[in-house]
Amino acid sequence: MPSSPVPRLLAINIPVGDHVVWRVAGLNFDADTIWTSLLASAAVLGLGFYLRAKITSGVPSKMQLLWEVVVGWVADQVETGLGKRYRHVVPLAVTIFMLVLAANWVELFPGLWHNTDYLPSPTADVNLTYALGAVVFVLTNGASIRAKGLGGYIKSFFAPPRWLAPIRALEELMKPVTLALRLFGNLFSGGIMIALLLAIPIYFFPASIAFSVVWKLFDMFIGVIQAFIFALLTILYYQFAVSTEGH
Repeated sequence: MPSSPVPRLLAINIPVGDHVVWRVAGLNFDADTIWTSLLASAAVLGLGFYLRAKITSGVPSKMQLLWEVVVGWVADQVETGLGKRYRHVVPLAVTIFMLVLAANWVELFPGLWHNTDYLPSPTADVNLTYALGAVVFVLTNGASIRAKGLGGYIKSFFAPPRWLAPIRALEELMKPVTLALRLFGNLFSGGIMIALLLAIPIYFFPASIAFSVVWKLFDMFIGVIQAFIFALLTILYYQFAVSTEGH
């Protein structure tokens, strides 16, 4: 009599949320997140150097066309919201988009770390998304101080009605947190789904493979949308930061 698939499903250790930890000088480091982040960064840098070597003013390749579409979209968003004066934001937003996209897509590949069949996306670790949010927070607030001066930056929190100053300050502090948790939540849930698909028993293999392929295609689409939202919000935060019409 065949055994029930339920115990088998429950017995499989799903690695989502678990990390290989390095302990250095009393501090814990998620080694798998560091590894996959470096992998995503290397992919983005490799693509950039490859395109630089192959770029042409003649008939562009498909890869060059795709890159030009991304850069053109970001440039349009920056010029519309910030003006040509802030074109230096374009490389930042493009880099964030490509890095987040590469990090999101890491989980689509088989596991290459710690003998697992599942390679978790580094953006499914809240530590990385908090770091990205903190970078955006520092850069946008730095841009605000440069645009308004330190006095003008502080004064913007006390615009009428003044009693809203604490709420405005809290809102500013929460921006990187919400930015980070939005990305983390979506990618973490996608990782759970992929891990659950890998846990389906072998006698359901054909259905598991078919559904896994469909889900991974959908997960790729979600990865693009999340990278798009992160880059767009970065541009919007810059726009809010340098605006002199109110905080």
